[in-house]
Amino acid sequence: MRSRYISLIIIFGAAALLWSAYLFNIQILDPFNFAYLRRVRYTPRKEILIPRRGGIYDAKGNLLVSSINHYQIDIDRFAVSTWAQRNTISQAEAFDTIANVISKNSSLKKSQVLKRLNMGKKDSSIQISNKISEAELDKILKEFGKQNLPGLIQNFSSMRRIYSKGTLAARTIGFVSEESNGYDPMTDSKSLYKLSGICGLEATYDKALSGEYGWREIVLDANNNPMPYPDLHEKPPKNGVNLYLTIDTQIQEIVENALYEGVEKYGALNGGAVVMDPKTGRILALAGVSSQDRHDDPNTVRTKSNIPASFMFEPGSTLKPLSMLPALEHKLVKPTERFECGRYQVGRRVISDTHDYGPLTPRGIIVKSSNVGVAKVAERIGKTKLYEAYIAMGFGQKSALNLFGESSGLFAKLEHWDGYSLHSLSFGQSISVTAIQLAAAYSAVANGGKMMKAHIVDSYRDDQGKVLESFEPSVLRQISSKAACDTMLSYIQDVVDDGTATHIKMDYISVGGKTGTAEKNIQGTRGYSSDKYNSVFAGIFPMEDPRMVVVIFYDEPQHYYRFGSMSAAPTFKQIVGNILFMPDCDILPYNERLLQTSLKMPDLRGMNIQSAERNLNQYGFLYKIEGPDSASVVIDQFPKAGITVDKNHPITLKIGRSKSFDHKAVRAYTMPDLVGLTLRKAVKAASDQGVTVRIIGSGIVRKQSLLAGSRISSESVCILEASL
Repeated sequence: MRSRYISLIIIFGAAALLWSAYLFNIQILDPFNFAYLRRVRYTPRKEILIPRRGGIYDAKGNLLVSSINHYQIDIDRFAVSTWAQRNTISQAEAFDTIANVISKNSSLKKSQVLKRLNMGKKDSSIQISNKISEAELDKILKEFGKQNLPGLIQNFSSMRRIYSKGTLAARTIGFVSEESNGYDPMTDSKSLYKLSGICGLEATYDKALSGEYGWREIVLDANNNPMPYPDLHEKPPKNGVNLYLTIDTQIQEIVENALYEGVEKYGALNGGAVVMDPKTGRILALAGVSSQDRHDDPNTVRTKSNIPASFMFEPGSTLKPLSMLPALEHKLVKPTERFECGRYQVGRRVISDTHDYGPLTPRGIIVKSSNVGVAKVAERIGKTKLYEAYIAMGFGQKSALNLFGESSGLFAKLEHWDGYSLHSLSFGQSISVTAIQLAAAYSAVANGGKMMKAHIVDSYRDDQGKVLESFEPSVLRQISSKAACDTMLSYIQDVVDDGTATHIKMDYISVGGKTGTAEKNIQGTRGYSSDKYNSVFAGIFPMEDPRMVVVIFYDEPQHYYRFGSMSAAPTFKQIVGNILFMPDCDILPYNERLLQTSLKMPDLRGMNIQSAERNLNQYGFLYKIEGPDSASVVIDQFPKAGITVDKNHPITLKIGRSKSFDHKAVRAYTMPDLVGLTLRKAVKAASDQGVTVRIIGSGIVRKQSLLAGSRISSESVCILEASL
């Protein structure tokens, strides 16, 4: 008995000794390197936190571009199976519960989720989707926690830009691309997700919009699920700043719609426009379109060049006011002095005007757009002063905007000028500019000679709207005296009142500007194409207190519309009219403009055709006549008598028979379309139809009072408005 007891003691003692030796070996000697594995498991790893890319807003706080984060959700099916066993349900029932939760809180269908859960081996993790929005993820996480469901693994997947205004300002805003999608194929592991701007404002302000990455420490259990652990550290990400632009989306939309219409109407390859506040240098609209843009994918349009910033063109006659400005500044010409114009030979070169105007004053040179006159003025200015004036106006250098892809234009250094440069430059040849440069230069003239720093970003703000940094107007330099600029403003107002742009004159507001028609340079040569042109117009309004400068250009319009007066200038008028009709525009009160552009319809019923026509012509109404050949009296009218209408709104007169009517008075013809014809051709066409015309202006017919297609009386009088 005693021996048995001793044997048990020896056996248990040996076992305890062996177990102690084993534990000593495991704990102290660590032959299997468990300490390292423990350190690895419980050493926190860093998870990179992706910042949200900043949004872009217009001047009034309207959202243009925002970002939405997408997340990837995976389901650990082994963890789901374990949970199902503990809850005595089948794996299929557990999958059905999870599919219900995900489908009800996302755009995914239940069948799609179940299909993913049942793919391949059902004891591994599987991706359900990588397009789960942040809002959807929050709801899914909340429901998983509420029902205590296992196996959900979520990770940041991607970021997408949302354009709330569609393609509005698409080329200006630009586009982004995934520089890294968060996966490194070389190492088959995660990498840093990065979204970068590749063009437009997205590229120009990429650093500010991108923000700063953050990180947090996490500890994962054996099932790769985060587990609570003390003293974990975290650095929150810093979201990108929000850009608040100076662009007004209402004006931007007006400009883009006008350009789209113009590109189609005038058959141009491209159209561009800049609207600038001359007092502050703020860009109110920056638009460039091509005929293909409306048919292309919106994202393709966003990757195209920012036309007003990158497209270079010879400014043509729009440079003449800027060329003459130094002469006014240095008193090199007298207001009453006359320059012989028409034809001027300089060496072997002959400079000529479209018409032989004879002697012209400086005002007349600008109003009539005389090449000879401005070339002679440039001779008085001299190469050095003209070169310095152009440099001061910003030509040959990028604007202060420094937009992505912006061009500095082409302007030769003074030492590279040849014997023709001085004269060529004076009327806009041998120099290429951008619409932004031309708008900035005209803005300096409009505000009394101050060259303002152009800017398109008003401020940086955080997600709560707090201003982090604002950009105030600043003066770069004084390019001329206020007196010289005021004189030039009166000249360019006369261009609209009495010169090459009389057809865009407005009754309710004073405007000024300069037309330009430039032959395109043949690339690689010093020659010019005979059939490719740029049409340009640079305008200012209102002239008493300039509030906006608008530069419009069309690239290669059809030959008939190659003149700035026939394409760019009408677009300017359309843009100005629509801007002034904006309800919140304070340049001209809405009611005042409505009153000034509207007239009350007279009561024409019962009048014979001749009296009705005289009445309508007296007030400048556009009208058409409908009725049988044997009709003589107005029996109805649209709009009705007493209605207030815009005088450019077409009036329709319906005529009927009168017993006392002389049937020889009505001709069975219709009014021809005379718009776009020269006066000589228009008069002949009207004469062939027996229509008497009254002419206002000279050049090309821009408007006819008796609309094309209406009835013609032998005593009908059609008023034709024409301009060069």
